[in-house]
Amino acid sequence: MTALSVWTLGPGFAGAVTIGYSDGNVGTGLISDTSGGANPIVKAKWEANPDRYTDDSTSAGAQFMPSGQFGVNKTIAMCAVVTDPDGLADIDAVYADVFYPVDVELGTSHVALPDQSGLGCGALMQEDTLTRLDKAVGIDLFCNKVRTLNPNLPTFNTIPMLYSYDEICGETGELQKDTAAVYCGQKDLSYEDPSGSYKVWAVGQDQNGLQGTLENHFTYLPLTAFETDFNSINYGNVRLNTHKIISGDKTWAPGVTGNLASVRNIGNTRLAMKIWQNDMGLGKTDGLWNVKYDARVGSAAAYASYYPEVTKILVDHLDLSELDEMDFSIDITKFPPTHVGDSYIGTMTLSAASVAHLTCPTPIRIDRTQVGFGDGGWAGWSCPVGTTAVGGGIVSSINPVGSNGLAVPSTSVGGFTYPVYPHYTYTPPETGYVVRDLPDGLGNTISFYVLCLTN
Repeated sequence: MTALSVWTLGPGFAGAVTIGYSDGNVGTGLISDTSGGANPIVKAKWEANPDRYTDDSTSAGAQFMPSGQFGVNKTIAMCAVVTDPDGLADIDAVYADVFYPVDVELGTSHVALPDQSGLGCGALMQEDTLTRLDKAVGIDLFCNKVRTLNPNLPTFNTIPMLYSYDEICGETGELQKDTAAVYCGQKDLSYEDPSGSYKVWAVGQDQNGLQGTLENHFTYLPLTAFETDFNSINYGNVRLNTHKIISGDKTWAPGVTGNLASVRNIGNTRLAMKIWQNDMGLGKTDGLWNVKYDARVGSAAAYASYYPEVTKILVDHLDLSELDEMDFSIDITKFPPTHVGDSYIGTMTLSAASVAHLTCPTPIRIDRTQVGFGDGGWAGWSCPVGTTAVGGGIVSSINPVGSNGLAVPSTSVGGFTYPVYPHYTYTPPETGYVVRDLPDGLGNTISFYVLCLTN
């Protein structure tokens, strides 16, 4: 860890620097004006199948089962009941923000849908706009279908009060009085999006930018599934005590005669392939099998050896949507004496076991308290060698803090672009977090932190 120097800058110095700075970057900024009126209220929200009132389980909340088919997505509906103390006309838009399961890394083979971030690890997957339903349609959906057929599906807000079907759907309820409405939209979950709990925000925003939110979760149920592009393995001519290998490849070619063996994950869990074979009629001698097999997933993995009629788990796992080769081998120690020169026919059974998702890397948090800021002064902190700054922020300060942010490539803080700042010039790939005291005629003591992730 390398501490960065602090420059104590007197009043007016920052202005002189700004006037003389001419790298073409011009800082911009704004402050959202949310004055006036009251915040919208999301009274209830839920997720469902596209019919908007069923899911794939009888448990409370929404649970969805993936397709188990390559490239076939799962479409879900997201709905909310939203009101605004200033009237429905004050609602500018209603959104649904969906977040990936916490601590689930997607892996290098996962391909995000075009409107997904593909970040994993609890990050925002995407934001979608919800559309206001016609009054009669909204009432029928929420007050009749959902309430009658799937009453434990929605989550109800508890602020500023505990809302309920009776309060929302009654004769004097806001849906009947046109002071609340049902908003719905649809999104796709990929067949390979990871199983787990997805956080969803329903966000109502009014004309002044004021927001009301309600959070719930839905579950993408785990499904372990795979498919292969081969339906037979022909060992060909095999000699006694000779290890015969049949290699696969990573070219997906189903239906092609003589193609090499490939397998791909089409579920939403990681998986380990399992294999079982009979003895192809080769039998035993002295109670021991006359044949032994080997198999592996991926050419970098070690072969796993197994005898007939034993299920073997192959340890090289398939990540989400990963495609890899399968290699097989056979070793025969004895042919039956009455069958020399004969052909042998057997059976291979492939299956799979689910494997835990990849976990997300945990950033190292480094806290720093810097005293002695002059008015408008700068300070910073570097991440250790071999790590990269991925976050940071202000913990506390004696006086107001000015511009602050990540010191990483393609970013600017306070009008200065990485790697050059008034107090320090970073040497790539060095990264960190930089902080400036607000130029207000006061000095400062500022506590801040930087999050560093191993490269």
